[in-house]
Amino acid sequence: MVCPKCQSEDVTMQAVAEQKKRSCLFVILIIILLCIPVIGWIGLFFLLRGRKTETNTYAVCQNCGNRWKI
Repeated sequence: MVCPKCQSEDVTMQAVAEQKKRSCLFVILIIILLCIPVIGWIGLFFLLRGRKTETNTYAVCQNCGNRWKI
């Protein structure tokens, strides 16, 4: 594999776990649920329980530090 920036062949692979960002609609839904006391707290618990993560693989050039997604 060759670095697209410096054309070096000294490239390593890394697997990185990244969290997905929350959408604008998700934030609006949380605000609406907070306005309804009992249902809101129950719904808020299930919505904020945990974020989903995804594993992405990146190639990193050891000479220039350039990183790109594979």
